[in-house]
Amino acid sequence: MKLIVLLMALCIGGSVYAQETAVEISDASKGALFKRAGEQFAAGSYNSTITELQSIETELLTKGHSDKALLGLAAYWKGITYNRLQEYPEAIASFDRALGYGYSPVDLNYEYGQALFASERLGEARLQFRESIKRNFKRAVSLYYVGFISKEMGERKRAFTFLKAIRKLDPSESQDVLQAAEMQIGDIYLDQVEKHPDAFRAVETYVVPQYQKALETNPSSPLAPLINDKILSLQRKYDLILFHLRNGRPTLNPPYFLRLAQEIGNDSNVTFAPTETTVAKSKQSSLFSRTSAMGRYTIYYSDYLSISPELNFSYSRYFNREPEIYRNDNYFLAPALRSAYEHTLWSKPASILLDYDYSEVKRDVYAKEKLDFNSRSHGFMLGERFNFWDKGESVVRLRYRMVDSYLNSSDSTAIGLSFEQVWALKVNTLLFYASYDRVRMKEEIFDTDSLTVRGDLVLGRVKDWFTPSIGLALTSTDPINDRDARGRELLINPNMRLARTFGKNWRGNLKLEYQENDSKDKASFAYKKTVYSFELEYLF
Repeated sequence: MKLIVLLMALCIGGSVYAQETAVEISDASKGALFKRAGEQFAAGSYNSTITELQSIETELLTKGHSDKALLGLAAYWKGITYNRLQEYPEAIASFDRALGYGYSPVDLNYEYGQALFASERLGEARLQFRESIKRNFKRAVSLYYVGFISKEMGERKRAFTFLKAIRKLDPSESQDVLQAAEMQIGDIYLDQVEKHPDAFRAVETYVVPQYQKALETNPSSPLAPLINDKILSLQRKYDLILFHLRNGRPTLNPPYFLRLAQEIGNDSNVTFAPTETTVAKSKQSSLFSRTSAMGRYTIYYSDYLSISPELNFSYSRYFNREPEIYRNDNYFLAPALRSAYEHTLWSKPASILLDYDYSEVKRDVYAKEKLDFNSRSHGFMLGERFNFWDKGESVVRLRYRMVDSYLNSSDSTAIGLSFEQVWALKVNTLLFYASYDRVRMKEEIFDTDSLTVRGDLVLGRVKDWFTPSIGLALTSTDPINDRDARGRELLINPNMRLARTFGKNWRGNLKLEYQENDSKDKASFAYKKTVYSFELEYLF
């Protein structure tokens, strides 16, 4: 029963010990007889208050005072005070005496019911709470108590009636108990259907939706985690949701992911565009704005196959409106379809990955402050995700991409092989990436073979302020048909990020990136650039 009392205290928000001082007590405190008791009560000196009230009762009875109203007030006041001290038997006796004197202020039945409930005298408590409802005092909480007690006494129909009645009250009156009432209705549904032979369908159709309705009433309340646990427990028990795949890999919960981001930054060398190898080196810089969004939803077929439609979008605009700068304004749209077939490898979870993605880029290619077609591509990927090392997951990918550019000479195909490794280092995480890529252009002079190695170290959170990460990428490019002019090129790309979360969904990122490409043809292909920015993300 003690657990029930604790649950009730959690559910009803304003407990018996946090009640406002009754009008009768406030008025009596202004008079000479009860002035000292009023001062002690207001100061929270409840034991002293009871001693003073007992002295007043003794004085009144000794003098043969016949004013039952004063004796009733003293007894009622003692009952309130005993309630606040959690001395419920004494509170019950005091309320009984007050009623015996014919003294019954509007809150007495509610307070009396609280003491009876805490003393596990449920039937008597329910009668007092019903009287409180009739007197329109704390109707929502009183309805909740009657419904809860009826449920505990096995009277489900009556419990449902009183709990459901809370929905009809004004939100200002019901808000403290509505969520708890909706949860209790869910409990009643569950009690009724669990013994039914077709419990699975009833739980899915009635019980879980009722708990979800309760959760939606106030998702951030102290009661919300308990309701959520009830939902998850039922979903696991009746296999309503797939929680683990056949190889033990957990499913995504929730199955969706949505990221919205706004980035503001400065690029020291905007006009260098890696996709346009004929653009001359420039040192002109510009502030820029980039708005992006990414969404994915994962669908599970049985316990071995997942399919994830995905969409990426971004729009970038440069504030330096010189033609060679703003011609890099661009719009990027990339839908994709990703799939994974779950199996085991070395007795550990593994997945065969198969992806298709399409991307289309529009850019101000003609410097007319209008976005025109720049390029489109189709990409295919076959990969394997596995756990050879205990410290983290590994992924091997084979990629093939076809690119159609607004410049016919820039049409290309590319094939690449990559390896990714996550390595957990206690509070830090190391991310490693390596790839070999062969790009074949329509204009063969620009064909390249390249090797990229990248490492990122995500450090532990610093004093709950931010999460730092540092990284370094090295790319060695072999211009196989233009080696004499360009030589073997080396791109050095260090970066740093400071990330901080705000609340549940917001995250801010302070980013710094540097690129330096060394080429024998310094006029056309060697360049340096620094990009620093701040990005604000909202993650669903």
